[in-house]
Amino acid sequence: MSTDRPASYKVDARLVLKAVLGLFVLLGVSYLCGVVLREPIEVGGKAALDRLGYWGLACGVVITDASPLPMTNDPLVILAIGAGRPAYTVFAVVSAASVAAGLVGWTAGRYLGDATGIGPWMRRRYPGFERFMIRYGAHGVAVCALLPIPFALSTWSAGMMRVALWKVALASLVRIPKTAFYVWLIVMGWTASGG
Repeated sequence: MSTDRPASYKVDARLVLKAVLGLFVLLGVSYLCGVVLREPIEVGGKAALDRLGYWGLACGVVITDASPLPMTNDPLVILAIGAGRPAYTVFAVVSAASVAAGLVGWTAGRYLGDATGIGPWMRRRYPGFERFMIRYGAHGVAVCALLPIPFALSTWSAGMMRVALWKVALASLVRIPKTAFYVWLIVMGWTASGG
């Protein structure tokens, strides 16, 4: 089913509140990690990035951002920043990987969603989400790419509903400014904790 019709948007105050609270939580978590777990994060992050490099970071981001399970790439960003990697490099790697995860999620949803139990599981677990994606299609992917919710829910759903891949690719580009802002928040929290 294609969802190429134009969408009308209505701002949901609860969603906006959830997004704002999510930003404060991310800032607080990065600060607390710097205060409470600084040494393990610095040592573990350095060991992981020394061994796996930026390709390992990118693969980790693709896995977390393309997984239909509720996962986020923020812990990977905290590890990379804690390891002393330059924020602009972390931003570039995580942005590119997150955009690629949108394509991986669409492909997985298109070819695996209903062929496995994952599609029905997603519909049961997130019943309102399918209606949201039917209504907004690729626009919904762009909205989800910006919000602090698992990105893969939208990309898998778009693949299962056969939204055009090129539209999902364009919508996935919204991950770039989101990643920039999140990396900035993590750096602010980490730095404020004494890093």
